[in-house]
This record gives sequence, C-alpha cells and structure tokens, in this order.
Amino acid sequence: MSDYIKEIRGLIGRRPFILVGSAVLVFNQQHEVLLQLRSDTGKWGIPGGAMEPGESFEQTAKRELLEETGLHLGNLKFLDVLAGEEYYFQYPNGDEIYNAIALYACEDWEGNLQMLDGESRELRFFPLDHLPPLQGRPELILSKIKQYGILPEFREIRLNEIQDAAEVLALQQKAYKVEAELIGTEEIPPLKETFEQLQNCGETFIGCYISGRLAGAVSFKKEETMLDIHRVMVHPDFFRKGIAEKLIAKLEKQKYTQIIVSTGAANTPAINLYQKLGFQRQEDTIVENGLVIANFKKT
Repeated sequence: MSDYIKEIRGLIGRRPFILVGSAVLVFNQQHEVLLQLRSDTGKWGIPGGAMEPGESFEQTAKRELLEETGLHLGNLKFLDVLAGEEYYFQYPNGDEIYNAIALYACEDWEGNLQMLDGESRELRFFPLDHLPPLQGRPELILSKIKQYGILPEFREIRLNEIQDAAEVLALQQKAYKVEAELIGTEEIPPLKETFEQLQNCGETFIGCYISGRLAGAVSFKKEETMLDIHRVMVHPDFFRKGIAEKLIAKLEKQKYTQIIVSTGAANTPAINLYQKLGFQRQEDTIVENGLVIANFKKT
C-alpha cells in the first residue's frame, strides 16, 4: 500500500472510497496473458495498481507493472475504463473500495518476471482457454476480452471478395519477399502471381487477423484423406508471434490422415517450424533454376 493510500485510510478508516488506477493485460508471443497470484487475497488477478498523485494512467500502468512483475512496458494499447458497482471490492482486512480502472494491453515489454514488492505469490502466463479460477474484477475483465479486438481471429478468407483477395496478395508479397532473400531467388510463384490468378487458384485460405489486419494466412487443397498445404505466410510486422504455428494447428484439427507441405531448402525458419510441429522431412526435389525444395509430411 502506498503512502498516499495509507494517509487516506488514516482519515476515513475502512469506509469505501473510489480508488483510481490502471491494470494491464500483458501478452507473450503465444498470446498467453500474465496473471498474478496475490499475497493478500490468495487469488489470481491482473497486474496493476493505484494511481499516485500527479501520475497519468499510463505512467501508473508502467510503474505498477515494473514494481509488481519486473517488466519494463513499451507501447500500451488503451482498451477501456472500468467502473461501477461490479468493481466494488473488500480486502481481507475489511478495507472497502470502488475501483475506477484504466485498462491497457501490452505485447511490447522487456525483462524477466520477478516478484519484487511482496504483493505476489506467483506470476505466470496462462493460455486464454486454460485460465485458473477467477473471481470478481479479473473475471469481469477477461470475460470482455474478445470485445476489444486484440486477440488473433481466425476465419476463412473469401477470395471472391475483392478486398479479401487484395489483402492476401499484399500479404504474400511481403511474406515471400523475406523467403526470397533466404533462399537467394525471387523465382517463387506467389511473388509473380496476379490478382486474377490468385482468385482462381482453387485453394482454401484461412487468415489470422490481429486488430483487423491480416497478419498471416495458410492455404490448402484437399485430396481425399490428405491435406496439401500450398502457402504458409506471415506479415513481417507479426513475425515471432506464433502465427504460422497457430494456423497449421487449425488445419490439424480437420483430422486428415496426412498433411504435406514444402518450402525452399534454404528457408531455415520454415524448416525448423515444420520439424518442431512433428513433420517428417521427405526426399528433397529440384525445380526450375536449380532451386532445392524440402518436402515434409505429417501422419
């Protein structure tokens, strides 16, 4: 408890008052959310705390997270202001408050998790579909998380829609430029594909959207019991966020007997990804201009 809050408590006792502060939904690259097992309540909560005199909401958020978790936050995304009867809280010692909370999200952070101020028993990142038991404020906040549009959204892309097809074409230009640099040639079919060719390719596309942007996509064709992945692409702005892995996981849920995929043999990041996901490397093939293609299969 800060000196400011202690001073207020000394004046009003345990009576309720409005406590203004900030809370931050901190995400790692796997889009797991950071939760704090609090020392005072013994329950999981969202890191954050009360505003000090003269602070802005954002300054409060960054200071509290550094004090409670050891993390240095970079860019914050403002999500909401939370207040009302449902944000009433009574501490185990009887102190009562009504919270008014500025809620932020952050993926831009540095440091290692550390319990520095005695307010935490544990700090841990949780998948959003495997959260610990939550009550009160944390439960309310995380129940609204889909409304904020900050989580990846996966859906089929309709190439017959001009805007969808244009987004895919722009994405693959960015993504395959990176692969072209890795394998030493721009003789990659998606780099030469026209708008009309893309729309008529006959592949099914699944896109990953983050804050409304097409961050990545995978395309495939079905051949009886086999699923043939034709493209796996991620926009460079969203590298190292596990998007390709999540897209392939979506395909694996379709329960085909086999999945096959190929990439340039010099594309080390893609090869490492497929091997990590349990794909077995098959015999390499050589195509035009001597380009070596690494082929993978997963049963």
